[in-house]
Amino acid sequence: MSLEKLIDLAGAAKAGTGDVAFWDSCTQTFADLGVTGIGYGIIPYASDATVRGFTQAGFFRHTYPQDWVTAVEEQALVDDDISVELIANGTKEVLWNDASLLDHATEPQQMQSELENDIGMQFGASFALNRTPAGQAISGIGLWVSEIRSDREFDLYWQEHRSALRRLSFAMDEGIRRDHMSVLVNLTPRERDCLSYLAIGLRPAEICWTLKISEKTFEKHIKGAKEKLRASTRDHAVAKSLVLGLIQP
Repeated sequence: MSLEKLIDLAGAAKAGTGDVAFWDSCTQTFADLGVTGIGYGIIPYASDATVRGFTQAGFFRHTYPQDWVTAVEEQALVDDDISVELIANGTKEVLWNDASLLDHATEPQQMQSELENDIGMQFGASFALNRTPAGQAISGIGLWVSEIRSDREFDLYWQEHRSALRRLSFAMDEGIRRDHMSVLVNLTPRERDCLSYLAIGLRPAEICWTLKISEKTFEKHIKGAKEKLRASTRDHAVAKSLVLGLIQP
């Protein structure tokens, strides 16, 4: 990847580029390096993933094929993806064709790996990207390369492109975290307002008065925010939105 492309991508993140346009710019730049599909995700709290599973605890966007959506995503089998577990627990890089990954895998993890191999997603890699100083908001990315047909071919591809793919992945992560988190969690302005006021300690009645809305409307906004954030309570929604940088009270 040329330095110019990386600079252009970083510039797009800072220049007020729309969320969808920024995402499309990232995926196209990956495609230019031979990546067929990407899966980017962030988990606000690792402990939440341990209790509820990655599907409920995290937020994920991808360009994987419909076969993967039907076989894996719609069945919540991401919870059994050993690469996601390893990244969340601190592994920096996972190569999908590394046979040793399954040495200590559970039976569901082995079955999930076989399922992805069956639909042609054998060669690729996952990176751990970032987390807050407190160890929260863990982000990672998976990169699928469909044109590779052997371990040797993937080794050569990885030697050539690994450094560029890592730089691009970190640039994308920085752009999403700083300016484009709505590609993962698209809160409305009113949902952000309600959460922001809750975060600074206002009571619901005070928020309703400030925003000139009814209590029923307030509860509607909070319900919408909780659903999008997969939060069980108001406080949970506020905590997640703060960790993800969706609100800055």
